Amino acid sequence: MESDSFLRSVISLSSPDAVKRMRLIFWIIAIVVAVIWGVSTVYRAGPYTFGAHSWGSKVHRTDFTVYTGASQAVLDGTDIYAVRNPRGWAYVYPPPFAVLMVPFALLPLFWSMLIWYVLSVLFLISAVVMCLRLVREAVPEIDATGRMILVVGPLIALSVWFMPGLARGQVNTLLLWLTVGAVYWQRKGQDWRAGSCLAGATLLKIFPIVLLGYFIWRKRWRLALATLVMLAVLTIGLPALVFGWQKNIDYLTEWGHVVAQPSLAVESARANSPLHEQLISNEKPRNQSLEPVLWRLNCGKAARPLAVASSLVMVGLMWWVGRKSAPGNELLIVSAVFVWMLLAQPLAESHYFVLLLLPMTKLVALARSATKLHMRKVALWMWIAFVLIGLPAAAKKMEVLRIYGALCWLSLALWAALLWMAWPRRHLQGKPIAE
Repeated sequence: MESDSFLRSVISLSSPDAVKRMRLIFWIIAIVVAVIWGVSTVYRAGPYTFGAHSWGSKVHRTDFTVYTGASQAVLDGTDIYAVRNPRGWAYVYPPPFAVLMVPFALLPLFWSMLIWYVLSVLFLISAVVMCLRLVREAVPEIDATGRMILVVGPLIALSVWFMPGLARGQVNTLLLWLTVGAVYWQRKGQDWRAGSCLAGATLLKIFPIVLLGYFIWRKRWRLALATLVMLAVLTIGLPALVFGWQKNIDYLTEWGHVVAQPSLAVESARANSPLHEQLISNEKPRNQSLEPVLWRLNCGKAARPLAVASSLVMVGLMWWVGRKSAPGNELLIVSAVFVWMLLAQPLAESHYFVLLLLPMTKLVALARSATKLHMRKVALWMWIAFVLIGLPAAAKKMEVLRIYGALCWLSLALWAALLWMAWPRRHLQGKPIAE
């Protein structure tokens, strides 16, 4: 009983004054961290020259100039896939993103980097708000304390993984905003907005197309149509207006040859790709999907069959639970799909796992509001595991934890917990929370 009392004290803060103080402290910390991280992000993209003065890192440490370099190639009429930034990294996204980033290529690097960082933070804030609203649909009576916990809890658990990507100028907060937006607008009945978000997310990283399969399974036909139409517009229509029809087809073919095929190849074939060192090597510790983690666990050639088999089993379990689960558990199922699409793909760098924001927000909500004590315990200890293992795993001295897939296995456990909680008879089991 002592453990039950401890659990209740951990997950229920009460005083309105305490909530106000917590909120003020949170915003002060958030603003300070955002400013410091912003200075670091812009600094890393240097050096810059302001008149007779120079500022910024002497060693270029950002991926953002890959995007602006490709956009400059759009303006110059040169090959976007031949671009290399000062680090030697290549542009690896489909053509539409290079077109959309053209305004940043027209600005000095300092200002474009600063604006991109501010936009990335705004995408993150907006995604947090959408996750909060999605969770509150199922638990509308969440009080001010609960809302505060739902914002802070997921960020604490995930920040060590996605903050480095933010500092590198990566696109992952935009990807998060688009994927969460697809779910959010679908729940609001705004299928064309949802389809536009899903199409945009797919053209950034491809793997969010998994959500289209989910929506088709759930018979969201209008959303599926909207997604396909927007994919056609963004993939063919927009770039064709800029490049011309034939050159756009050539770019799409080049993207498939340079990026898609090597990413899907086995490790021995990937070694011949110029992207091997930059992106697709299974040896990179930051790659945390199932296949590379199994590879680093010395599974060798068996890594891919094991990853594929595991992914198919996971699909079967999601389908089975999803068929039997109550409509009120839909957010648990879609959260499990979010986790699955990260683990099942051949490449998922650790900063991609910012997409766990929606599953983690749902988990934290269950730790606070589930009607059965055993569900609260599972949710709470799952969150604690992310915090206790994530912090050392992100540290350089404990890189062995990343090498052996700490984030991968944590995410797999999160996926299992979400499905376990979505099981239709789960609410009938266990001891109720004492009022």
